[in-house]
Amino acid sequence: MASTSIVNSWTEWGQLEIICVGTAQGMCYPNDTPSCAWHTPPSNLYPYVESIIGPRPRRRIEQAQQQLDNLSDLLRAESVKVCNSVDEVLHEDIGEVLPRKQTFPSNSSSATVDGITIKKDKIDVYRPEDFTNEPLRFDHQISAPHFKNQYQFGLACPRDVLITMGNTILESPTSVHTRYFESEYYKPLIYSLWKRDPYMKWLQPPRPTCSSTHMFNDIDYWKKVEMKEWKKKIFVDNGYKTNLNENEIAFDAADIMRMGKDIFYKKSVTANNQGFHWLRRTFPDLRFHMMHFPTDGSCHIDCNLLPLRPPTAGSEGLVLLNQAYPPLASEIKIFTDNNWRPVVAPKSASSEVPPLALCSQYLNTNILSINDHCVVIEECETALYNLLHDDLGFDVITCPLRILNEFGGSVHCVTWDIRRDDSCVDYFPNQDYEAECKRDLENYSDRTLASTHDKK
Repeated sequence: MASTSIVNSWTEWGQLEIICVGTAQGMCYPNDTPSCAWHTPPSNLYPYVESIIGPRPRRRIEQAQQQLDNLSDLLRAESVKVCNSVDEVLHEDIGEVLPRKQTFPSNSSSATVDGITIKKDKIDVYRPEDFTNEPLRFDHQISAPHFKNQYQFGLACPRDVLITMGNTILESPTSVHTRYFESEYYKPLIYSLWKRDPYMKWLQPPRPTCSSTHMFNDIDYWKKVEMKEWKKKIFVDNGYKTNLNENEIAFDAADIMRMGKDIFYKKSVTANNQGFHWLRRTFPDLRFHMMHFPTDGSCHIDCNLLPLRPPTAGSEGLVLLNQAYPPLASEIKIFTDNNWRPVVAPKSASSEVPPLALCSQYLNTNILSINDHCVVIEECETALYNLLHDDLGFDVITCPLRILNEFGGSVHCVTWDIRRDDSCVDYFPNQDYEAECKRDLENYSDRTLASTHDKK
């Protein structure tokens, strides 16, 4: 049973009751940052990108905002209809025609089509723009003692900077210059929760300096290294070390995946070992597990590994894996030892992304769970729909979100759970956590991948 706190979320699959959906208002193409290749294009695009930093085109912002508004409507609806038929849509950004499976709120005029009706609880949806009287803008210089940036990023992806852990809202100590002050824009919303919820806690780790010389090994690193080669070989050959060093605490909220008493943390270009140690010391009643993905050291775990449902007396748990980024065999063992079945997602609908996309083509696994039997996915991911609905028996709600690829994410990225009807349950009783805590994370060399033999 969930706590009496308004703020409460221990898992990715508990019944969703309150959520924040991001906004595209005022978003910018930010200038470069030394932290990671997240904002860094291929070298042949550098001159072009450097010439267009600043506010994004109004048309793109309107298109992205429309998709975020549509997602909000689907979440608020108590009933939605998923079309039986599959039609096609031209995605001009990549020049491809893709199949799609549409979903509409049952009270909309479009819901007269033949389809599957999904009944669900109404979800309260908060938006950042609802808590300010001023237009959101990010086209102004920011500065801190150790850096200046001409532009900020925006608020499309709250998942990256905020996470709810039980009744605690945690702001992430991001190392990305363009997102350094991003959580500040959510404070009117957080304060509204704080004033109404006497049980809520609010934490922020030590804010990193983001000093280009103190926190990063080489300010020009991503101009010298090709991202594909780094993912394929350099990351693991360097012992999972990145340009972000260990001098300060750093992680993004999206580098964390919650599963009750156990929390999984991805070593990445935005998440270092010091951030992992801070979490272990700050939340001693929880168990934190480091995850390494040898073919992917880029930021954020929520397109690598997502839990779909926990084990119960009558069924095994399910955890979704991205076939392009398999975890280490030794680190997925905690799942198989505790009656969780790894399920490998099919390939994405397209291998192409827009030229200025702030994410990879493997974003199809970036899904949002409404509860342990209903999920939301991008509408063009029909192969994933078939896996989840036909093979695994989930109710699947679809929504268009491909414009948001350019803005940094998909349905999991652009949301932040505030309340789920869940609690701190131990879903991994079979483990030797004491031995795990003795692992030498500073000199890590394991590179044996988990099997993906069941890929679709």
